[in-house]
Amino acid sequence: MGVVRDVWLVTNELLETVTAPWSPEEREERLKAVEELLRRREKLLGALRPPYSEEERALGRDIVAWNRDIAERLKAVQDEIRRDLRMAGAKRRANARYVHPYEQPLSLDGMFYDKRR
Repeated sequence: MGVVRDVWLVTNELLETVTAPWSPEEREERLKAVEELLRRREKLLGALRPPYSEEERALGRDIVAWNRDIAERLKAVQDEIRRDLRMAGAKRRANARYVHPYEQPLSLDGMFYDKRR
């Protein structure tokens, strides 16, 4: 039961890491910790070999259930990062327009175009 138990422990640690609240300041460190836990778990998953005892199957059911929660939380973090990147881009463009108001292309609103020759 050693490898299954190790996978269960690493998955539990991963679940605790992703479910704890993340502040934007500590996001970088948390993502590094998540990546390291995923690497460790991937190595352990490669070492799994059947047959499994009933206790190992119960641990496996826990792991599968936790994987869904982990995936949902990581998807939420990904959405937060995308939103932050969009906001940063919008702020950068707004700042550029404010600092250099006459460098933007001219607006065609209000221009008169005479079709007659």
